[in-house]
Order: sequence, then structure tokens, then C-alpha cells
Amino acid sequence: MSEYIMLGKIPKSPEERKALIGKRVEQEEHLSDFGMTQVQSRLFEFLMSEKGYSEKDLELNKTYTVRVSDGATEHTFNVKADIVVRLNNTSLFIVKCVMSSMESWERHSAAFCRVVEPNQVPYAVVTDGDDARVIDAVSGKLLSLGLDSIPSKDEALLLLKGTVFCPFPKERCEKEKRILHAFDAITCSTVSVKP
Repeated sequence: MSEYIMLGKIPKSPEERKALIGKRVEQEEHLSDFGMTQVQSRLFEFLMSEKGYSEKDLELNKTYTVRVSDGATEHTFNVKADIVVRLNNTSLFIVKCVMSSMESWERHSAAFCRVVEPNQVPYAVVTDGDDARVIDAVSGKLLSLGLDSIPSKDEALLLLKGTVFCPFPKERCEKEKRILHAFDAITCSTVSVKP
């Protein structure tokens, strides 16, 4: 039975089984090219097999460049989204994959969603691969807990229709960028460069 879970369905013939295995091997080879973490790989697979997303809906390891000012000077730094869920050419939520302490990454995820694109990315998911926290990035409030609470593709398409996309208020952007930069300095996960 575990083989059928891995294949996504029970094959009706030996030929279909062979085709499903071939497709699975191709997917795994494709995913290994991205250098994903274990948590990232689990979430990617979960979003496709359990939540109905396709590979084209999920962008992996997307790097954003953020420009921040400290008053006298400006500099840029890069931040990476583990998974961006994009539907109809619009980023609906960003997934942050962590090993532990999901709660501590909520503020980072809200700041990330508020400043990396011209319009705010409305939702964030912080996950350790076994559990998840879904956040309204605009308000910063926790919406739900658990992997099952991550919106399916059908639910996400409905969310997309009902969401008004707008930029984060300019007067508050620098604070969010500094928060994001502080997390960057703590984790040393990105590279700072002078413009």
C-alpha cells in the first residue's frame, strides 16, 4: 500500500505502474536539481499530492533583492523564499521551511510578504514539515494551525478572487525591511552587497 501512496494512485495495469514510477523518478530528479532542504521537499510533495497544486504553481528558492536605507546610506540584501505559491501570475502565499521554532519565524514571514514584491503577498505559511502555521501577512495575525489548514489549490483560487492586492504603506516599509534584514543577519542566509 505504501507504494501506491508514493505513486499517488493505484495503477490499473503493469504499464500504468511503470509509467507512474517513471514519472515519480523524473520528479525526484527534477527536485534534486533545486537543492531543496528536507522540509522543503516534504512540503513541495505535500502541496502537489495532497493540496492539488501543480509544479508550475510552485516556485522554489526564489531570490528577492531588498533595498534598505539607514538614513545616510542605502544598501541591498538578498532574501530567499523557500516556496512561492503563484496562481494566475500572482503570488498568493510564501512558505518558510524551518527545522524548529515555527512561532519565531512568523514575524519574519510577515515582513517578507510585505516588502519583497510591489504588492504585499497576502499569506504566509511557516512549517517544519510536520506542522504549519498559516498567517495573514497583511495583518500579521495567525489564521490557522496544521498542514491540513494550508489552502488547497481550489481554495486558493477562491482566496485569490476575493483578495485585494495593494502595496504596504510606504511610511512603514523601512521598518519591515529592517526587520527582514535583522533576521538575515542572524541567520546569515543571504549576502549583503553595496549598490
